[in-house]
Amino acid sequence: MRRPIGWIDKKWEGGKREVRVSFHAENIKWQFLPAGEVDWDYDSKPTEENWLELEEKIENLCQRGHLFEKELALVKARGVSKRKRG
Repeated sequence: MRRPIGWIDKKWEGGKREVRVSFHAENIKWQFLPAGEVDWDYDSKPTEENWLELEEKIENLCQRGHLFEKELALVKARGVSKRKRG
């Protein structure tokens, strides 16, 4: 299993939160850890910005030679694309 992809979401309405995304077969698992909390939140839904951030991070990994094409296809299949930004 690969390491999760993670970042800090500074635009979250409740302040900052750590975001961690892992892939298992055809499933995408999102985890969130709000600042000051000790337990991960597995139930919250990712925002549009979270999906776009994930797509960008995977594209960067692909450009650096990491094999994330399958994961990128899963994210893009969701119907979100960077072309929809702003």
